Amino acid sequence: MKMTFHDQLVTTRDRKHSKDHLFFQLWAQGKLTKKQTAIYCAQHYHYVTEYLNWMAYEASQIPIRDVKAYLFENLGDEENPEDRHLDMLRDYVQATGSSRESVQDSVVLAATEGLQNWGWRLVYQTPWQAALAGMFIGLESQFLDICKKIVPALHEHYGFAAGGRQVRFFEEHVGADEIHGARGFEIVEKYCNTPELQASALKAVEAATIRRWRYMNGIYWFAVHGKEDDTPIL
Repeated sequence: MKMTFHDQLVTTRDRKHSKDHLFFQLWAQGKLTKKQTAIYCAQHYHYVTEYLNWMAYEASQIPIRDVKAYLFENLGDEENPEDRHLDMLRDYVQATGSSRESVQDSVVLAATEGLQNWGWRLVYQTPWQAALAGMFIGLESQFLDICKKIVPALHEHYGFAAGGRQVRFFEEHVGADEIHGARGFEIVEKYCNTPELQASALKAVEAATIRRWRYMNGIYWFAVHGKEDDTPIL
């Protein structure tokens, strides 16, 4: 039986889902130091800062009311000045022993910059329906399963209390991303309504997962082995 478009989107995303990356396997097993997990958070900050800008750009360009409304709702959730999600991320980093300022002051790794730049090409050069597929499904929907994998480890291996301010960023994304993820799929499935748009959407999802996997490679090599680039050495 032919797969539904929804199932094709899920299968394409899961083929290279970042939850399966070695870095998250080590984190889930408690084999990373707190400092190494904070390095991930700093790169996540640099990536998400641009992701929010991609959403703002698409919200300004897309004429469809329900899509525009969802984008602004999502942005409002993330950027609520009383409870910014990126400030929750700083709370975790501070709890690992690093300063809050170290997050935005940290180096932007080459693989992180590659993901940032790819995202801008996606929103500038791709039909908005496919661009949202890459963003919502190829990137954002992954974080739910990532958080489900590492939240138990934060309690069991790293000593953080459930419901504590230090781990709210990860715990709250489990619930929030269930809702955002379902809505993202709904929008993509509704507006990718031609074979051409569906093909473009699947291509964007695949590209997004590859870019995110490379981004995780960069984080792994820097956090675990102290390697910032891949310059050959004789």
